[in-house]
Amino acid sequence: MQGMQDDGLPQQEISRIEFLNAVFEKSKPSPLVTRILTAKAGTYPKDSLELALRWAAETQNAPLVALLQTDLAEQFGDTGNEQSKTETARNLIFSAAMSVETPIAAAYLYQLGKKYIDAGLEKNPKNVGLLNALIVYQSEYLNAPMQFLGTLKTALASDSTNIETHDIHLNLLKKSQQWPKALKKCEKLISLQPQNPRWLFEMSEVYGFMGDSANAKVYLNLAVKTQKSVQ
Repeated sequence: MQGMQDDGLPQQEISRIEFLNAVFEKSKPSPLVTRILTAKAGTYPKDSLELALRWAAETQNAPLVALLQTDLAEQFGDTGNEQSKTETARNLIFSAAMSVETPIAAAYLYQLGKKYIDAGLEKNPKNVGLLNALIVYQSEYLNAPMQFLGTLKTALASDSTNIETHDIHLNLLKKSQQWPKALKKCEKLISLQPQNPRWLFEMSEVYGFMGDSANAKVYLNLAVKTQKSVQ
């Protein structure tokens, strides 16, 4: 299909109706929920949107949950609050990343989230939460390595100890099978959170991918020991 990335995500602009048609394939809403979801923004009161949100949650329709949370925040939240805008952008982007099995829905959430990212970074270019979301957008949606590496550099310049930034980078290094760099990133995360067994498990996994079973076992044992000590 023209306008698609290799991973199947559409690059052309997706409309709200296209998004709804895509998510409705998973679960069919009642006539009332359908009217609420397809109505013009601001037509229905807060309790109606909350009703639709409960339906989306009950049917485990994660992309629709993300959109309705955005609608509620936009219509009834504090629109001038930077933290609220940041949370909305992040929710859309990270929900999109977990919704790739429905490409049209994922693309719509990515596109909507990017608008919130741009608005937020215009006000505060050093907002690391938004920069992290932008890295995910650039890497998972655009598949643009040079762009996300530049954003990664900016994020680390703003906060070199941000766990989420390093974790996102680690996942990207693993995805591209850059194992020596992934080991270095694991070491950095262990130095930042020495009592967190997750990074020891990650180190063990990376050594395993590299075929170094001896070190994989060493770090696995360390991870298990650390996990027991913090429980």
